[in-house]
Amino acid sequence: MIMYPYGLKLNPYPSSPTPSYIDSQILGGKTHKDAKQAIVTCISDLFSKLEGTNPTDRDFRLITMIQDVGSGKTHLAFHIKGLPELIEKVVTSYVDLSQVSPRDIHNIYDSILGGFSPADIESLRRNVLYFLCKKAEYHGNSVRKAFNYGFLDNLSGNKHLKQRAEEILKGKYRLNFEHVSEVLGTEFSEIQIEIIKSLLEDRLRSDVEKIRSLEGVIKSLSAIADMNLKLLNKITIFQFDEFDSKKESLEFIKAIINAHIPSSILMLILTPSSYDEIKKENSSVFDRLEKANYKIDLAGSNSLSELKDIIFEYIKHYDNNGNFGSEQESALESKIRLVYDEFPDFRNVRSMLNIFYHTTEQASKKGSFFLDESIIDEAIKSIYPGSKIRGSLMNVPLSDFIQIKRGVDDIETIEPNIREAIRNLLTLTKYEGYVNELNFDNHVGEGIDVTYSDSYGSKIAVSVVIKNEPIKTQAQISNASKSLSIVDKLVVLTGNASRPVGGISRNGNDVTTIVNMDNTKIVDLIYFNKKYKKQEIINDDLERAITLARSIKLC
Repeated sequence: MIMYPYGLKLNPYPSSPTPSYIDSQILGGKTHKDAKQAIVTCISDLFSKLEGTNPTDRDFRLITMIQDVGSGKTHLAFHIKGLPELIEKVVTSYVDLSQVSPRDIHNIYDSILGGFSPADIESLRRNVLYFLCKKAEYHGNSVRKAFNYGFLDNLSGNKHLKQRAEEILKGKYRLNFEHVSEVLGTEFSEIQIEIIKSLLEDRLRSDVEKIRSLEGVIKSLSAIADMNLKLLNKITIFQFDEFDSKKESLEFIKAIINAHIPSSILMLILTPSSYDEIKKENSSVFDRLEKANYKIDLAGSNSLSELKDIIFEYIKHYDNNGNFGSEQESALESKIRLVYDEFPDFRNVRSMLNIFYHTTEQASKKGSFFLDESIIDEAIKSIYPGSKIRGSLMNVPLSDFIQIKRGVDDIETIEPNIREAIRNLLTLTKYEGYVNELNFDNHVGEGIDVTYSDSYGSKIAVSVVIKNEPIKTQAQISNASKSLSIVDKLVVLTGNASRPVGGISRNGNDVTTIVNMDNTKIVDLIYFNKKYKKQEIINDDLERAITLARSIKLC
């Protein structure tokens, strides 16, 4: 049996770019959980108000869910649709407007009908027939005729109506709708009886073309919402994902909002850019969106803490043996933080889950019980070729980056390593013809590590000053600047310089170049040095090394 990290029997992360209903059962992150609670509150509030009453246009709610692509909006919509605690309260239709083309009234209406789950459609069909069965107490003859009872059937009275209902559901019999109208006409509208007929004859979506106008679509949706409440005791949610500023979308949504379909909730899912476009295209629709009952902004869903919680939640959901404890959480958190800090392009839910899906697959193939840096690095290279550490010029692998970064704060070792790296980098640039007359012996002043001539003949001195104490750093830079009476330019590489320290060069110019070395540049230098000593600087690495030298003002 294939085993995954932490003893999991399967890869907990979704493999598709869009969420599935199974994956959406898992919900992590405080932002998403808070949004879920707000939506559940809205549903519960509306549901409680409708108990024992006839719905009116006051019993309509509007929810907007806004955030960038990859922030988990669709996942949350699917999660709400599949919540076990809402099964007895809600019927939901989910529509992805990006897949509706052209967006005419027939296609949109067809997509809404297709957005209901088969289980909800079947439940509605069944309850229509059961409702008819109950009416036999007062309309026995009409109901039996509706069920196409023959002479022998009539001898048994109403005993076998439910059995006949089951046979109708299986397609063995058909209702006689002439008599159905007699039974239901006082409690259901003409349009509802037509929908019931289409529903029971399993041609609900094929009758879409009968709708002639936007008003007809709204009436049909209102009829369906009313039937869901009357027959199933459930409110109806219409979810529209990828809602945008296209004219057809705006006209349709405006009509639904204006109609205030009783016992229903309209949930619009869109991006901030779409929201801004709607404001420009149709101020009337924008005004209605601004007045939504619940405005859910998933801002913060791409934060480190949110992404960490989401990634953990998937593992915990499948961790039946309790292998993923606090120690494993802490170890994995550091790796998530590293990916988050060093790869800004991956700071969204979708990208992170994709990375950890592939990382988990790689770990399984290697038989690793944990997700380590080298496996994460392999996964990123595989699925995002060309990706590199933020700011890295040498394309440092993630595993090397972590190892080198751990030693960056050790001044005792880092300064000598950087000095060696600078010397080897200048040696390489001399070999490539960018600098001349390298001199590693200090003959020009205190604190100078190397001197050389650039391609224009100017004499340059380099001083490496990586100190934690600002006062000592400034003192060392001041000492190095005294060499300016002998050289034309001084380059100071430092990790702690609050301001440049001047000096007059031999040609009379005040030229001291302070290069503040952040951790990424330091890691680049150490990584370059490691490869240089192994004689691995070839092809693209050579170009990167020259770019690195230029970035720290050496050539």
